[in-house]
Amino acid sequence: MKKSMPRLTAKNAISFQGYLPINGIQQWVQIEGQETTNPLLFIIHGGPASTYSMFTEATRFFSTTFTVVHWDQRGAGKTYLKQPVMPDNLQTLVNDGLALTKQLKGAFPGVQIVLLGSSIGSIIANLMVQQAESSFAAYIATEQMTSRSHQIAFNQTLFDSKKHVLKTAWLNKLPYAASTWSAKQIAQFTIFSALQHTDVPNMVTDLFIKNLLHAYGLNIKAWLAFCRGLIASRQAIQPELDSFDYNRLFSKTSIPFVVFQGSHDPITPTAATQAYFNQVQAPYKRMIIVPNSGHLCFFSNPKFFLAELTKQVTPLIS
Repeated sequence: MKKSMPRLTAKNAISFQGYLPINGIQQWVQIEGQETTNPLLFIIHGGPASTYSMFTEATRFFSTTFTVVHWDQRGAGKTYLKQPVMPDNLQTLVNDGLALTKQLKGAFPGVQIVLLGSSIGSIIANLMVQQAESSFAAYIATEQMTSRSHQIAFNQTLFDSKKHVLKTAWLNKLPYAASTWSAKQIAQFTIFSALQHTDVPNMVTDLFIKNLLHAYGLNIKAWLAFCRGLIASRQAIQPELDSFDYNRLFSKTSIPFVVFQGSHDPITPTAATQAYFNQVQAPYKRMIIVPNSGHLCFFSNPKFFLAELTKQVTPLIS
């Protein structure tokens, strides 16, 4: 039996997990909050197809102040498990995200929606804001992707590895111009660079693998769907991502714009994020460095993230 978006009454907690019809297919959505009048935190995951619905511990923590919405995008996670349908392009994911936004507005009438885009999700969410700005009370970017992210990350990793012959030799196998990298080379570098920083939670081993095994347990079908979705979605839209024109990201917005940046993010480094942040015009904007964090900073340091989100954003939308 298909689930529909729950109809809610004020002052009720909510814990919803199920498939919702979105643009012709059933897509997995999780909603958790302790008070349905709290603002919604609608999270657009990265990847492509790296679902965040597995981060249940952090989600429960955020749900004290926000109603957290996780969505396994078309071609990702449990949505892929239901039907292995790939997005045609990035706009397909944008359209799906905006369709879900309309459902959320119908289920939570009068409640503000804070949109959060993480890593590649920061591209999708940025485009969502441009196409339906009035739907959102604020836009939060974490691990903001920019035209210079890979190049600056590569330069820094190469510099940090100069005393390590084997690491330097591996990095020198990659073309120096990151703009020419293939999807496979981008994936290889992402994993390599994430493994170099042992002083912060590692995106691969400490965050994804740990939470994936915990969240999906012994459900081998869901686990395999996650992995297969990663591969299939990368094949489907990575060519567009490789040639993405970052001038398409907004340079001006009428809603608050806040960036959270991991202090030691080896994939979307601070210098690249800062350059984009500086050029954006917004009625309110703030860039916040998350201490003791790499990529996926809001999951590696959730207490700091929630405290700053509550401090910086909640007063603007209340």
